Amino acid sequence: MIDRKPVSGEMPAKRFSKLQGVAFSLPSIGVAFFLGPMGVIQGIYAKHYGIALTSIAAVLLVSRLFDAVTDPLIGYFSDKYRSRTGTRKPFVVVGALCLIPASYFLFVPPDNVNITYFAFWSLAFYLASTAYTIPHLAWASEITTDPAGRTMIFSLILIVTQVGGILFYIVPFLPIFATSEITPDTLKFSVLFGACIIVPCLYFSLKFAPSGRPPAERIQTELISQKNNFWEFFEALKSNKPFQIFVVAYMCMGLGLGMWGGLFFIYVDTFLGLGEEFAKIALIGVAGGLLTAPLCYKLVLKLGKRNTWLFSSFVILCGVGYTGMLRPEEASLIDLIILQVILTFGSVCGGIISPVMLSDTIDYGSLRDRTERNGAYFSIFSFLLKGQTALGSALGLAVAGWFGFDATTSEHSESSAFGIYLAASWIPLAITSLGLIFIWFFPLNERHNAIIRRRIETRERRRKTKKTDKTITLLEHKTGIRETATLTSQEPYQPNCINIGSNSRSS
Repeated sequence: MIDRKPVSGEMPAKRFSKLQGVAFSLPSIGVAFFLGPMGVIQGIYAKHYGIALTSIAAVLLVSRLFDAVTDPLIGYFSDKYRSRTGTRKPFVVVGALCLIPASYFLFVPPDNVNITYFAFWSLAFYLASTAYTIPHLAWASEITTDPAGRTMIFSLILIVTQVGGILFYIVPFLPIFATSEITPDTLKFSVLFGACIIVPCLYFSLKFAPSGRPPAERIQTELISQKNNFWEFFEALKSNKPFQIFVVAYMCMGLGLGMWGGLFFIYVDTFLGLGEEFAKIALIGVAGGLLTAPLCYKLVLKLGKRNTWLFSSFVILCGVGYTGMLRPEEASLIDLIILQVILTFGSVCGGIISPVMLSDTIDYGSLRDRTERNGAYFSIFSFLLKGQTALGSALGLAVAGWFGFDATTSEHSESSAFGIYLAASWIPLAITSLGLIFIWFFPLNERHNAIIRRRIETRERRRKTKKTDKTITLLEHKTGIRETATLTSQEPYQPNCINIGSNSRSS
């Protein structure tokens, strides 16, 4: 169980109120109306506009290559801007506002849409999403250094996002639509409604949410040019073993879940023939996620982050395997609800835990190389988050397309049925199983995190003490008045690394 009391010798963690946390998370409601359709947009373009699945898969891959360039760059410039001004808020505002036109043109295409149009606005959407997501996540990790506080703030983000998701999936049931299916008309309404929500939410977030702890003074001065170099960041990653293990584990879980998620709408609508039920099960899933988030927060406090991530990933494994057991004309709404509840619980827990564990690896890296690079780390996290989803979706769509699966018809051959099962269940099952192994070997636990935070805070106190001593010496030299007391560090020197051996998995 996590000990929430300060470790001996540790500076008190900077805390924030729940009201500030809610204010910080509010823009996620509006963003949910823009990100929600990304789970069904492949099926919309394939079913309603006749775009081939293999072409959609190619666009998703190109979009990820584009993200490979923009994500680290935005993280780097976000870090650099914060080191000068102490805030990331302008990046969040620009990214969120740019999402509005990019989402509209992507989700409300003309009737004669082609693959070029889809590719261009996909790139624009992902660029705007990156400009918002990376600084917002990095800002979240800077509001507080308390592990329980970090878990709370990321839980609030997910809860607010789930609220936005519920509102999005309620849209098809409004009386202004003739059917409860998700169609281009419902996407158009969602974009316009999301635009009306996100603007006031941004105002409250900027007004009431704190900018976070001030950046370390070493980043504000000479070390910007020496150690916060873009390329030296990647050199620093080589010595951050916990981050490397986190990346592999997170990528395996996300890639498998991305394959499943990229085909789920097509799987339900075209293969199982239950398209009218999709909005219902999605709404139940999102509502279940809203109830799951507080439960996951309690599990983290009781079991620890790594053990909770292991458990939730195993639950995801069960849901992915259950997908391969459903058959057309036999599957019912109850089957889909069971599947959605299983996957929702696992996904929500993973969504809460992963950024918190990433923050722990960032602290470890900061201890080793004495440089804050939260934005750069979260740019990689954002790239993985979007990349694994898009790469998984592209791979799933490509595999289904190679076996001749046609999203425009309800009749499917034995070969195409094999392809959809292979892409939506069997391959993801193997990939996520591999992810469980790497999660088990993640080396940092709650005791290690407390040691790391204590040593970072001790080093910061020592740096401030040395600065004070230099100031006193300078005043003595100028005034000729000698102080009788000398400020000294309160803790002996601690090395910049800790032992993360085999006993790290004890909690």
